Amino acid sequence: MQLVGILCSIGAALFWAMAVVMFKMSGDVLSPTALNLFKGVVTLLLLAPTLWFAGVPLVPHDQAGDWLVLGVSGFMGVTLADNFFFMALKRLGAGLWAVVDCLYLPFIILLSAVFLNEQIGLRGMVGAALVIVAIGAGSYSGGSAKCSQRDFLAGLFWGTLAVSLLAGSIIMVKPLLETTSVLWASYVRLMAGVGGLLVLAVIQPDRKQTLSVLLPSQAWKIALPASIVGNYLAMIAWLAGFKYTLVSVAAILNQLSTIFTFILAAVFLKEPVTLPRIIAILLAVAGALLAAGAT
Repeated sequence: MQLVGILCSIGAALFWAMAVVMFKMSGDVLSPTALNLFKGVVTLLLLAPTLWFAGVPLVPHDQAGDWLVLGVSGFMGVTLADNFFFMALKRLGAGLWAVVDCLYLPFIILLSAVFLNEQIGLRGMVGAALVIVAIGAGSYSGGSAKCSQRDFLAGLFWGTLAVSLLAGSIIMVKPLLETTSVLWASYVRLMAGVGGLLVLAVIQPDRKQTLSVLLPSQAWKIALPASIVGNYLAMIAWLAGFKYTLVSVAAILNQLSTIFTFILAAVFLKEPVTLPRIIAILLAVAGALLAAGAT
């Protein structure tokens, strides 16, 4: 099953990179909360029949603790982290987001050391430092990427929050995934996340505009395939990777999304391929691999 975990983690990285490019295009016409709500509802509608076809019961456990842990994980990883991701993506663009996204692995390793007793040591700390340097190097390409200094700092702030919450949301359910169906865990996490998003949508002043995303529109042409690829497929593959292989191995392979996003953004979004950005990507990936190698 290690091979299954490896393939799922690589698949999650590719699916997510494809979705980042599409979500960037959707984010030009939809608000972060609207886009997040849309992809959550689409994925729930897909997961329900998937559970039925796979023979997985909707209520396989009567332990309130399992529901609570997965629910909190969903609120952190979907309601909060995904919203902050869209806020960062709108300001940074897909290429520069790929650099900030490299914070994911250091956060995973740090939290796994604290809560799962995995040791990172000096190499882990050096790797994390390299990622921070990479973000600084990537910021120098902001002008050519049409990203102002203000947008870069705001995008970095929201992006860091998104990545840290996402890392925390998976670390807290890792022990539960050992004995739980990936499909059921995905469904419960997403139900909690979408529930939180509905609350956010209702209390916002522009709630009518936010909820209107659920009605057919031109935005669906990009948002719908992005949601299927980036939430339905990527989320299942992401959780399966963590279930069937070590946290550190899955995190390393997830980080390949950085390379995939950089390439796809240059090809499809015509984002500039600048020397600072290339250096930033190389530093970030090197730091990620170095940090992971310390586990």
